[in-house]
Amino acid sequence: MSEEFTTNAHDLAEAAKLQAQLEQDSGVKSSSSSSSAQHQYRIPSVSIDSGAYKYVLITALPPNNNKPEVFVHSKRGAQYHRNVAEPLIPILQQGGYTDIRIKGGGRIFRCDDDNIIKIFGYSYGFGRADHALAKDVVEKSGKFAGYAISWSNDGY
Repeated sequence: MSEEFTTNAHDLAEAAKLQAQLEQDSGVKSSSSSSSAQHQYRIPSVSIDSGAYKYVLITALPPNNNKPEVFVHSKRGAQYHRNVAEPLIPILQQGGYTDIRIKGGGRIFRCDDDNIIKIFGYSYGFGRADHALAKDVVEKSGKFAGYAISWSNDGY
């Protein structure tokens, strides 16, 4: 049985600090954002570990484009939702993305045996993600073709 972590005051403070840093960074355009060396690979919009784990919904402006991209990432072993966001943010920044925003979180259950993905719940630190949008991003990614994907605002 996996260990269950409940958000505490420290995690809420760290999540708020992360949000504040992103807010501050959103006004600063990276001078190296046009570097072709930073664009060797495309950052996947969807990364969902098999099992039931916390996820975050993040938006960011790609280099040389004013249309935000949406990222749905879950992470095995993440104690808190910020632990899912923290590794992705520097990857986006190094890729030249700007205006990075954590739009909320929840949980994603992925079962490869039954080809199902369920998106639900909320994040104490970042609020409830738009699960309908998360479902749309997962479906459009094509990574989980043949999976039954559903969402609900129920549960934690």
